[in-house]
Amino acid sequence: MADNYLEFSETLGPLNKKQEVWLDAQLSSIVVVNGKEFPADKAPDCDEPDYRGLRFLRDYDDSDNDFESVGFSVSYEGFGKNRCVWIYGDEQGDPRRVAHLVQKFLKKFRPNQCWSLTYATTCSKPRVGEFGGGAVFVTANTIVWQDAYEFVEQQRAAFKQNRKPHPGKAEHGETAAIEP
Repeated sequence: MADNYLEFSETLGPLNKKQEVWLDAQLSSIVVVNGKEFPADKAPDCDEPDYRGLRFLRDYDDSDNDFESVGFSVSYEGFGKNRCVWIYGDEQGDPRRVAHLVQKFLKKFRPNQCWSLTYATTCSKPRVGEFGGGAVFVTANTIVWQDAYEFVEQQRAAFKQNRKPHPGKAEHGETAAIEP
């Protein structure tokens, strides 16, 4: 039996105290009852709350609805002007949720900036097709993904149709094309 992993590691910073407090609040568990938000440990008894989970996921559309798990870990690193938050996933990370949190942060504090994350998908054994990765580029208004598996499938489809791969970028910005 083999284990599959999705791993990443990136920082977001520098942070001031206000931004750190905001991040802490976004990563805290809440319960929403009749439209009112409560800390999870101070919520009134209710069988069917409007929402239960992490604050930053309250507006997140996710089919697995596992809002108690963040899908990544955070820790604060550095001091003063070098203070940042380290965001990492060391086994089963969820870069989609990271992108959602970072986009909320950029909208609130840095609307004209961007942030990126690369991730690796690996396997504990050298199984065929079990290695890949991707990247996400986040701004206050957009999240753009590049996934190794999707890239390969796009190239296969283009090759099957044209007998040529889809043009991409080679080293030094030249268009790459492989002739038959």
